Amino acid sequence: MASWGYVVLLFAGLWILQVVFTQLQSRHYYRELREMQRQPSGYLGVGVNKRRFGVGAVIILVTDVQGNVTNCKRMSGISVFSRFRPYNDPIGKPIDSLYESASQHQKHPVQMALRMAIDQIWSAQAKQQQDNQQQIG
Repeated sequence: MASWGYVVLLFAGLWILQVVFTQLQSRHYYRELREMQRQPSGYLGVGVNKRRFGVGAVIILVTDVQGNVTNCKRMSGISVFSRFRPYNDPIGKPIDSLYESASQHQKHPVQMALRMAIDQIWSAQAKQQQDNQQQIG
């Protein structure tokens, strides 16, 4: 009977570790997001492809006003030990062509997150254009 107590303690300990590491990963995410927001002009988009089982991905994408990628970081993995790393493939490319190439790999988690980040940037661009038109007219 005492062995059940150890099993329960083991699961409780693992659960507490998961909560602690999730909190650390969350802090890392917000620190990276604040760092990427420091660009003086342009747009920021965040794409998340979260899966219950399997590899997930998060992309933070920054573009200039013309829509060319100036900075990009990605986090992919299945554990709370994943961290953001520079993702240099999209840098310097226009987001229109990136979206087309990402659409060709619809099931890949990084490409799905990239498309979501681009969608956010397009929404921000459209909102800014609408605000500018309202100010003019």
